[in-house]
Amino acid sequence: MKKVLVAAILGLAAVVSVQAQGNINLYNYNSTGPVPNPIVYGVGSGGTLGAGVSTGGFTVGMYIVAGNVAAAVNASFNGTGYDAVGGSGLQLATGTGATTPLGDFDPGEYSAASEYSTGLGASTLVTVVVVAYNGANYASSLVRGHSQAFTMTTTGGTEFAPLTGTSMNGFAVTLVPEPSTFALAGLGLASLLIFRRRK
Repeated sequence: MKKVLVAAILGLAAVVSVQAQGNINLYNYNSTGPVPNPIVYGVGSGGTLGAGVSTGGFTVGMYIVAGNVAAAVNASFNGTGYDAVGGSGLQLATGTGATTPLGDFDPGEYSAASEYSTGLGASTLVTVVVVAYNGANYASSLVRGHSQAFTMTTTGGTEFAPLTGTSMNGFAVTLVPEPSTFALAGLGLASLLIFRRRK
């Protein structure tokens, strides 16, 4: 009798722990109408400007943190890319459902095969930044882009909260200038200032 009771308690605990997981789904696929938040080709990306990304081996991923730090993250963005550290606490999502191919359904659309478990409880407010890149990872890719930071609420069990509708805006992937390009531009500007002072 005791063994049966212990087994029942353990089984119930396992079910409760699964149901308490906070899940989200890396998904903007919309088969019935316009894509709500497409990822499009930007400057130097190799595609038609403004068209949804459909080729080029792009991957979609996300950075996530519990709580609402969207305003602070968005204020820290600059034109050269996205630094996930930046004091915001955002961490790269890894594991099942953390990445998915871009343009696998229709241009600009993506849909993970399974939901991503955040490790947080259900109904947890989180801040998310969606990224797209054409290399091994976001940091090393020459063509990449990111969404603005936005908030959403996780769901539990086998439910998932998709990144659809007005949760986030679409964004463009663009060619990221190499550091040497910035160095040359800086040298050019410095030489112009020197010549100007000599006149």
